[in-house]
Amino acid sequence: MAEQDASSQPAPALVRPVRLGPLALAGNLVLAPMHKRTHLAMRLLARRAGASLTHTEMATPEDLLGRAGPRKGRNLLASEPEDRPLGVQLLPRDAGPLAEAIALVAARGVADLIDLNFACPSKRAVRSGRGADFLRRPQDAVALVEVAVRASALAVTLKLRLGFTDSDEDRARAADLARGAAGAGAVAITLHARSAVQQYAGRADWPTIARWAETLPIPVFGSGDLRTPEAVLAMLRETACAGASIARGAVGAPWIFRQVLELAARASWDPVTMDERRRAFLDHFEGLVRQYGPEGGVRMMAQVGRMYTRGIAGAPEARVAIQNARSAEDFARIAARWFGGEPQTRA
Repeated sequence: MAEQDASSQPAPALVRPVRLGPLALAGNLVLAPMHKRTHLAMRLLARRAGASLTHTEMATPEDLLGRAGPRKGRNLLASEPEDRPLGVQLLPRDAGPLAEAIALVAARGVADLIDLNFACPSKRAVRSGRGADFLRRPQDAVALVEVAVRASALAVTLKLRLGFTDSDEDRARAADLARGAAGAGAVAITLHARSAVQQYAGRADWPTIARWAETLPIPVFGSGDLRTPEAVLAMLRETACAGASIARGAVGAPWIFRQVLELAARASWDPVTMDERRRAFLDHFEGLVRQYGPEGGVRMMAQVGRMYTRGIAGAPEARVAIQNARSAEDFARIAARWFGGEPQTRA
């Protein structure tokens, strides 16, 4: 078992069921949506480790409608019975495609909620009037929430940041957006506690998560700096928010959900073993191959697989091997060589 800080105590009340409007979740640990990351294979790994809700990767409504090609739309909604409850995250700009995409999701019956991303800080998203650009025009964002709520019976949630910049004026706009969204029918909000200008730099402002959780009439999930089990429980404890939305901390480490549950139950958690790491690595690769085919699976695993090397001996060499892999046999050899021994990791 990993040694914990002396102040750590079992905290079962921090990890608990939560209701999002009509949707009842068994727990409040969520795998956040991530572009080119939260495909079906990763979602299933997170669920098996203890995540109670996962999301598809971020996509525009136009992508979902197949306007970039029908295959992309099909892959975005690829799922299976184990993959529930499921949120579909959309990066909208215009009301028409948003309503059409939500109607498509509802008709397919593959998801339980729609998550609207008004937080993405990428230059491409902002320049095209999507994502964090809405933090500068909250009334337009609330209008899209109204469209989404009317489009289907699916629950509607939001992803926000604390402002476009860190100024008081921008923080007030983001808070206005959150209140307006709640009034328009959104059932929960996830707050990444950084500004859009910050992107992923600096420390997340957990006290703002606490203020939103206290003052908003709908559940608030906290996001930002959740890379260890201790950090997840600390955020839940310090903010009293409804749950934790874990993003980059789960990439290449789906066992973080298991470790949070262990820490909450007994004030300690078991480090990942090499066997657990190897099985997750190979399951992830095999899932990608099933969904995207041999060539697509190899290509995608070469990008995401390197994250499984965090904390192991020889990580730089292992990452090079993963990036250069060209076949299933290559990945099998990599798993046997780099993840085949006794635990050598701090994670």
